[in-house]
Amino acid sequence: MFEDNKEGEAILYYLYMMADGEISPGEKKIFGTICKELDISADDRKAIIARCGELTEGKNNIFSVIVKEKIDEQAGENWGTLRDASDLARIIWNLVNLGYADSVYSEEEKKITDYLADKWSVSAEVHREFLDTADTIAALVKHKKWILSTLPEGEMRKKREKKVNSDIKKLSADVKLTIEELAM
Repeated sequence: MFEDNKEGEAILYYLYMMADGEISPGEKKIFGTICKELDISADDRKAIIARCGELTEGKNNIFSVIVKEKIDEQAGENWGTLRDASDLARIIWNLVNLGYADSVYSEEEKKITDYLADKWSVSAEVHREFLDTADTIAALVKHKKWILSTLPEGEMRKKREKKVNSDIKKLSADVKLTIEELAM
């Protein structure tokens, strides 16, 4: 159905989204973007969601589902060997990004990303950078909401909103650069 084990990766993302008990609209949006990047069709996305429902039926500990069903191994492997450091870091970043999408990085989500970063030997520095970047982006998003709700419409508000958007874009570009550098 998929190439390069994209299915295992997408299943990992969707299970991760379920880890804190509910899937937020922000998580759904990011998941949709990730699926597009992985070239996963809408029908395949539905099949992935159904598979995650089957895997978790009657279970509420997503971490143990991921480990027991070896989803971590399916997502982390590429034709029987571990993916390169860049791919593994990209997966960790996507998970962290999903974890912050609902503005609450839960203990269960943290447990999963910590486990995977350790299992896949993603350096502690890179993992920490991702968490710090996600914290900063979350703070900027909160600040942007404050700007929009507090400042009157006008040039000053537009200028401050544009600055926040620029900062978020720069942080995202920095993460992408870190991931690309791991491939070198």
